[in-house]
Amino acid sequence: MNEQEKAQLQRYLDQMGFVKIWPGKANKRHLILKYLASKFKVNHKYSEPDVNLILRKYVDDYVTRRRDLIEAHLLERTDDCSSYFKSEK
Repeated sequence: MNEQEKAQLQRYLDQMGFVKIWPGKANKRHLILKYLASKFKVNHKYSEPDVNLILRKYVDDYVTRRRDLIEAHLLERTDDCSSYFKSEK
């Protein structure tokens, strides 16, 4: 994330890094999704409860944001949906 993106991101976070506002514009939403994805280690396998636990620290609607991360290809999951991971892309 570059400095401009970091500055834009701060508008949507509180002092603890919790997302306080979910933006309407797609590019701003993607910026927040990248921020959330940064909380996961590359190539580390997570169970769904583990993913939820991490996301709960940063967003209220962690279920929707988990789906958003998958749809944006910022997190991936196995075919049987038993584990999640962040690839090196």
